[in-house]
Amino acid sequence: MADSRASDAGSERQRSLISGRGKNEAMNVIFTDPQILDCYICCERLSIPVFQCENGHISCSSCCTKIQNKCPSCSLAIGYIRCRAIEKVLESIKVPCRNTVYGCKMTMSLNEINDHEPSCTYEPCSCPFDDCTFVSSAEKLSLHFSKKHKNSAKSFSYNARFTICLNNGDSHRILQADNDGVLFFLSYTFEIFGNAVTVNRIGPLSSEKKFCYEIKAKTQGSVLSLQSIAKEIQGWSKVPPSKGSLLIPNEYFGSSAQTILEIRIWPAH
Repeated sequence: MADSRASDAGSERQRSLISGRGKNEAMNVIFTDPQILDCYICCERLSIPVFQCENGHISCSSCCTKIQNKCPSCSLAIGYIRCRAIEKVLESIKVPCRNTVYGCKMTMSLNEINDHEPSCTYEPCSCPFDDCTFVSSAEKLSLHFSKKHKNSAKSFSYNARFTICLNNGDSHRILQADNDGVLFFLSYTFEIFGNAVTVNRIGPLSSEKKFCYEIKAKTQGSVLSLQSIAKEIQGWSKVPPSKGSLLIPNEYFGSSAQTILEIRIWPAH
């Protein structure tokens, strides 16, 4: 009996050696067709729950409702039979975040990464100098800018008012907070009725940390003022958003070739 057990154990070990891996060992898999795990309908990555029709065509749950539970491939009913095999595959696949190269260390299932990547704080941002090719996370971008483009930005402190002088032909100014190095992009663009001024923050679009800003344009006792929330951009931008801009009419400064703005930026709470 002992010999039989030893023989069985030896055979099992031999099979393990032949296969090159233990029974519970992770296995590297290469998909030759990257679209195999996409929904047939919306062509986006499948997410659990996954449904199939009787012919095996698969779909994500939201698409089943959109097509009124009628399979577009064969017209059979879809949205009532779960495709457990594909769901198991989705649960077992672990992939790194697409922002690994920029510092994100998260590894998760395909189902989880659909939720993670749109809100990843390591989403890459590019240097606001259009002739600089540096791209990285917002934090590393701030360090890069402080080191490589020192004195190229207007330094300021949160909640403190500061002045920006813009000449005819100026299109933007880069601002950097003394407190934490966060970069802001002030756009100054010509519109039909005047010049539009807006402030954006350079950072991931998903950032939960928001900043408010106030712009004041003063001349001969008159004041134009705007308070808004800075939108996130991921690099140099030629055109400011249509909303959240202070429009300074052409005749506001008369023949002056210079626009003087008073600005204040502070973290939103």
